[in-house]
Amino acid sequence: MNVKIRKWCLLYFAICLLAFFNGQAFAEQELDALDDYLHTFIEEHRIPGASIALTNEEGIYYTKTWGITGESEEEITNETPFTIGSISKSLTGLAVMKLVDDGEIELNDPITLHLPWFTMLDDPARQITIKQALIHTSGISTYDGLALSDQEEMTVNPIKARVKQLANVQLTAFPGDKHQYSNANYLILGALIEEVTNQPFAEYMAESVFAPLGMHAAAADFNTAEKNGYLSGYQSWFGIPVKSPLKYDHGGAPYGYMTASTIDMVEFITFLQQTDHKFIREEAIELYNYPHVQTGEDRYYGLGIRVSNPDTYEEMIWHSGSTPNSRSELFFLPDTGWGGVILTNKNHFLEEASLLNLRNGIIRILNGEQPEPVNPPFQIIPVLISALNLIVFFVLTYSLVKIKKDEIKNILTWRIAGILQLLIAIALFPMLTELVGVPWHTVKAFAPDFAFFIYMFFLLLLLNSFIHIFYSIKKPLETFNLRGF
Repeated sequence: MNVKIRKWCLLYFAICLLAFFNGQAFAEQELDALDDYLHTFIEEHRIPGASIALTNEEGIYYTKTWGITGESEEEITNETPFTIGSISKSLTGLAVMKLVDDGEIELNDPITLHLPWFTMLDDPARQITIKQALIHTSGISTYDGLALSDQEEMTVNPIKARVKQLANVQLTAFPGDKHQYSNANYLILGALIEEVTNQPFAEYMAESVFAPLGMHAAAADFNTAEKNGYLSGYQSWFGIPVKSPLKYDHGGAPYGYMTASTIDMVEFITFLQQTDHKFIREEAIELYNYPHVQTGEDRYYGLGIRVSNPDTYEEMIWHSGSTPNSRSELFFLPDTGWGGVILTNKNHFLEEASLLNLRNGIIRILNGEQPEPVNPPFQIIPVLISALNLIVFFVLTYSLVKIKKDEIKNILTWRIAGILQLLIAIALFPMLTELVGVPWHTVKAFAPDFAFFIYMFFLLLLLNSFIHIFYSIKKPLETFNLRGF
């Protein structure tokens, strides 16, 4: 080799070596930025326990755990199971696609073809197809799905029992006409899986979905989840974590109560990253990930999975999940190969958006960009309700003082004020559930601090109305002063 060629070879080697070390330095900076960002987020949001994993085409790129579980306060590891909330729908949807791929069912089959006992108040409910249930266009409302969710009772065949409660429910749209995200759809699909396979839902998921995907600590029933180390999480009271008294929903696995660790969810992300699918055929997975129905400006719903910005370099396949004491995020970016899972054991409906912001911040760091600053959540609604309570308490105290001093002159006005407060108290809970669009038991589960102050407001209104009405009746009629009215 002549001297000139040797020099060029040495120069090329030096450039490669420099690029390698620069790449290593960039990766270390990226990991440091991730560490700092995640640590700040978890501290600011007072999350007791969390587990995060990020993957690329080479495998796990980053994994970290923080804190403790609820109940016996075990240290969180990447094998600690969390309830994954509505990410369960992605796995239920995959189970349905497995049955489609095996030729057991077809997407356009009516539900009643496989569940002849399924009925609702409307005849069109018999036309609901499997696909419509998967993409939430069955016509069953979000409210009616929540009314069946987060139950704590122990029943035999809990999924089937829950679906049978739909017999008293009316559709709010004709099947196929409108997207309404509803847990009821996935309860129906859970019952369908049981009917078609002649197996309990949890058993089918364990044998035909979790085991083939390598999700060895995942579970779709409480007994298995507990055996695998599942412990409940925390509810949020004004941002402060409080151990949750709520129990596992034994009929809720198809829509939101599956449990899994970050290692399990990495296996699911790996499945999404693959192009050669051994679990189901490529045609089935393309249908699974396809954006079947639009749910927002750039958001769509597949057959149990969400898709944002399809067919662009920003495309993201993802799903979020919530239970009263956990919050989770899962995502996969086909263009770059990045994927990730975030599991946390604290929740409040006013804090749910913050984990979406965390996910987006992580993606920005992975893309070499600066994330948005971490801001602690400010829960304005409970603060306003607290202020209302103080006002009503002040009115109550003022009324008692006026009565003691016998300074009430206009008894008719006093009585009307009492009747108005009584009417507000009676209408409070129906008006509130109508306003927020969710059943009261859901409010109690996902916003216990808010529910507590609503109860206080209700009791103060009742007490105040009772004092006003009772005093106005007891006071002799001749003391009425109509001139002030």
